[in-house]
Amino acid sequence: MLPLSRTALATLLCLSASVAFADPIDACVDLSAEAQLSRVGEKAVLVKDADNYYRLNVRKGCYDLSFTPKLVVSAEKTKGRICPSGTRVKTQRDFCDIESVEKIDETAFKGYRRAR
Repeated sequence: MLPLSRTALATLLCLSASVAFADPIDACVDLSAEAQLSRVGEKAVLVKDADNYYRLNVRKGCYDLSFTPKLVVSAEKTKGRICPSGTRVKTQRDFCDIESVEKIDETAFKGYRRAR
């Protein structure tokens, strides 16, 4: 039973550490023209805007996200804006609804980029 307890504790610590570097945004953010968007499969989009990093989590996945050569993010009918709710990513053929937007740190951003 003791090894199971250690395993459970290690799992909880890993999960809490992964949450520590991701905070939901609480207001809309207008991205600069230099913002870089990259996809993480069909489940998420990463955004790098100067020294700010975000992870946009797609609601229910978005198949076209895995293949599209171009991404455009918008919220409140404004291109280049991300908001806590109502954000969408336009792919070449589809729109992907974003479930949540998290501000992440550079280390997390690089980790997600490597994992894609």
